[in-house]
Amino acid sequence: MCQVDSVGMPVVRFALVGAGVVGSGVLDIYFRDKVLWKDREGLDLELVGVATRTPSKVRHPVEVTTDASDLLHRTRPDFVLELAGGIDFPFELAKIAFEQGTSLITANKALLSEKGEEIFKLAWDKKLEVGYEAAVAGSIPIIRTFRTGLAGCRFEKLSGILNGTTNYILTQMETQGWDYHRALAKAQELGFAEADPTFDVEGVDAGHKLSLLASLAFQRKIPFSSIWTEGITKLQSIDIRFAKQLGFRIKLLASCQFMESGFLASVRPTLVSLNHPISNVQLELNAVTYNTIETGMGLLTGKGAGSLPTASAVIADLLYYAKRRGDWTRERNTFEAGNVSPIGTGKSRFYLRFSTVDKPGVLAEIASVLGQNSISIASMHQDSSEEPIQVILVTHSALEANLRAALEVIDAKVNIIKENTVSLPLLQDL
Repeated sequence: MCQVDSVGMPVVRFALVGAGVVGSGVLDIYFRDKVLWKDREGLDLELVGVATRTPSKVRHPVEVTTDASDLLHRTRPDFVLELAGGIDFPFELAKIAFEQGTSLITANKALLSEKGEEIFKLAWDKKLEVGYEAAVAGSIPIIRTFRTGLAGCRFEKLSGILNGTTNYILTQMETQGWDYHRALAKAQELGFAEADPTFDVEGVDAGHKLSLLASLAFQRKIPFSSIWTEGITKLQSIDIRFAKQLGFRIKLLASCQFMESGFLASVRPTLVSLNHPISNVQLELNAVTYNTIETGMGLLTGKGAGSLPTASAVIADLLYYAKRRGDWTRERNTFEAGNVSPIGTGKSRFYLRFSTVDKPGVLAEIASVLGQNSISIASMHQDSSEEPIQVILVTHSALEANLRAALEVIDAKVNIIKENTVSLPLLQDL
């Protein structure tokens, strides 16, 4: 039974673990609006304590400790908000919480991508909740939308900008003419990128989010390990410029599509048509487009990172599950494994940038190898008159396995190729 206060209002007790960027946002919203929630939601939310490695940074009137396990054991809250990050420590914390009857709310996409099957099963066995709206796309209510608003639909495809750091970098490379390194430095200065930005810029963060989102949409497990992941570090200003000239904008796109042969799942830089709504999602914003048989295409966009945007999603989960407390119903989070096809089984048009020596016959040699692998050229452009010469080709639709075979041969021609070829798929259709 849920505790009640002096006027009979349900009291829901929660602990916060992690008081960094998102955790601080949760504290700010809670102390600002906890009285409002009593009137609006009919809930008395009681914060029993905060566990953090940096207690001096907590500026609110609440018990603060560095020992998260002790906090849970002593206070035995209804919910723990896990915002510490990492995998091993939060996983152990989740097991402690479930064992004592405490539900979990987390913004930790890496934890759920790597340990989700175990966490969801443990929670299910104890009839406890796992809320993770904040783990994917920040303030965008995408988990609840997929779980409830689109529950009657059959998904065909979803694509998204799921990492605000890379979207900010790509936007600045285009609008300011900066190179990758200058744009990254600015992102780090503004707090959009970590000192070590590897998870963001190499697509790992977006891959973790795609694993969660695609599994929920298609009701099949799409593990992170099966998702083809590429980052943006290979991109240069010339790629941004030529994409624009061709009528496209480069985005780090996380995509999953159902095909008869299996799911195609990837995170990779993609040339997105300027006519496609997702191409206009700029700076640190996130967006998700989805296609279902019943609704056609839909688009959700909003702030995907930051203290208050992400904290708002954590609070939304807390309010939602707090109102359900004592009336637990099944929310499916574990699924049968999906058949994920190798990346080469997909077809697309491609943007190719070759860095070549300056001598006659180079283009003919490249075109010959492409032709031998059933790759036809739709257009050709050349940039610069000094080596390495930058040759840009756009292909007609081709099987990616054929393209990869051709590029392996071409890039091995060290007598004409100076750097590995940049290959990016094109997204045109709505």
